[in-house]
Amino acid sequence: MAQSAENDKTYLEIEQDLRKRFRKNIWCRFTKAIRDYDLVQEGDKIAVCISGGKDSMLMAKLFQELKRHNKFEFDVEFLVMDPGYQTRNRELIEQNAARLNIPLTIFESDIFESVYHIENSPCYLCARMRRGHLYSKAKELGCNKIALGHHFDDVIETILMGMLYGAQVQTMMPKLHSTNFEGMELIRPMYLIREEHIKAWRDYNCLNFLQCACKFTENSTFRGDLENTSKRREIKQLIRQLRSINPFVENNIFKSVENVNLSTIIAYKQDGVRHHFLDTYVCLNRSQPENICGISEVPQSEESLLDIDPEQNTKLAELKAYLRKLGSVAVAFSSGVDSAFLLKVAHDTLGDKAIAITAKSCVFPEREYAEAEAFCQKEGIIQYIYEADEFAIEGFAANPPNRCYLCKKDLFSGIVEIAKKHGILHVAEGSNMDDLGDYRPGLQAIAELGIKSPLREVGFYKKEIREALKNYQLSVWDKPSYACLASRFAYGEMITKQKLCMVEKAEQFLIDLGFRQMRVRIHGMLARIEVCEDDFERIMHKDIRTKIVEELKACGFHYVTFDLQGYRMGSMNEVLDGKG
Repeated sequence: MAQSAENDKTYLEIEQDLRKRFRKNIWCRFTKAIRDYDLVQEGDKIAVCISGGKDSMLMAKLFQELKRHNKFEFDVEFLVMDPGYQTRNRELIEQNAARLNIPLTIFESDIFESVYHIENSPCYLCARMRRGHLYSKAKELGCNKIALGHHFDDVIETILMGMLYGAQVQTMMPKLHSTNFEGMELIRPMYLIREEHIKAWRDYNCLNFLQCACKFTENSTFRGDLENTSKRREIKQLIRQLRSINPFVENNIFKSVENVNLSTIIAYKQDGVRHHFLDTYVCLNRSQPENICGISEVPQSEESLLDIDPEQNTKLAELKAYLRKLGSVAVAFSSGVDSAFLLKVAHDTLGDKAIAITAKSCVFPEREYAEAEAFCQKEGIIQYIYEADEFAIEGFAANPPNRCYLCKKDLFSGIVEIAKKHGILHVAEGSNMDDLGDYRPGLQAIAELGIKSPLREVGFYKKEIREALKNYQLSVWDKPSYACLASRFAYGEMITKQKLCMVEKAEQFLIDLGFRQMRVRIHGMLARIEVCEDDFERIMHKDIRTKIVEELKACGFHYVTFDLQGYRMGSMNEVLDGKG
């Protein structure tokens, strides 16, 4: 009984470590992959394939935790194939499983013996044969999926190997349909977990796992420094070299296969069919200006946006009908996601009876104005500029909680006058349904002036707007959310042109470093930086942290701090009592 209690304590402590000590780097990344790539559904029966190595053993523990805490039911089978292990290696797998409280289903094959005498690529053949046996056994057990323990580093290495040795751009996918076993899927739930964090978990718990235990490497099974002496090892070394120059090189490689722009690819294959850029090049309008703001060079028909789900189709139709009833409209255009979508649809619907009016002032960065100008030029939309002066507004500089109301009242009053001057009947702005959930006194000013809000009228949410813009092939679809620079000031703190300039320079520096969704909030001479949680690790890297502090102090800040809550919309509103 004492021995049993000790074993229970051991695996319970390991489970607790996953929930606490390794929560951020392992558990959260595991659940993020499952959520982002839709890897597990209700009713699934998943064969968690265990080789005996650190990756698959950790994956098994993570699945136990997921099953224990998940909101819907699914089943797991912890499947081990013995392809011809030496006795000591099989015993090690069983001992580790017992210590970790993982119930194993073990079956045998003779794969090691089958590939031992193969001279060319025995490891590749072994892996293929293993997977086939695992699929077959999993299907026999009633499973519809097999889970493999490939991690983030495996993905990065695969991308580079394809480019450098295979002359192709491809990646290890987070899930695949089996081509030989109908109804079966392969999933990779460790897809976002770094190998260094897996090793940290292993070493912290003093665990000793198998590495490769075939006949080629059996004498090295218990060496901690064993690496496959293949091209993958060369890639590992290359990545280490690149990381010494750029600590974020792995993340950049990963993002490169998420941000593929087919309009900039010479040729690609899809479903076995080769496509070449010349196939459609003759259809392009060569008179169009060079792409200067990320807008697709291929003209899109008005109906191209309809290639989305039925609910959005309905909303789009309602939006166009609403705009037609207006007859003519001036869109207050900031170059942001919402106003870009509204302006695009308005211009497609009304032609030159839909114009853009863009404010130019010290509370809007120059880059936003330039992007707005480029967008209108590219789309052939008439644009007028409203020269705003917020410091002429009584009470603005004092920055009261209703500052946004004061600004919007003045801004849209000016836009209304410009619209009237050019014979435009209505002024519209791009707020959506999500904007109703935050403190936005500016919406009151908009209502008082009779400004139209078409996206709210027909019920568009931000996610739907981004999807629609993506369908239009406009790069603005994933542009980070933005607000005027005055929103960076704590309420009651005096707004000055100097401090606005400090904030603009600081945020531009962070953008240049690759941070997309972020804010630099100002409190006196202190800069409080907000970034998304995914960027926490990066911003805290010594080299990056040092650069940021130096640059922001050069901008005029005395102190620089990092907000542990991360980026959130309207964080300055959190201190308001009753929202002003």
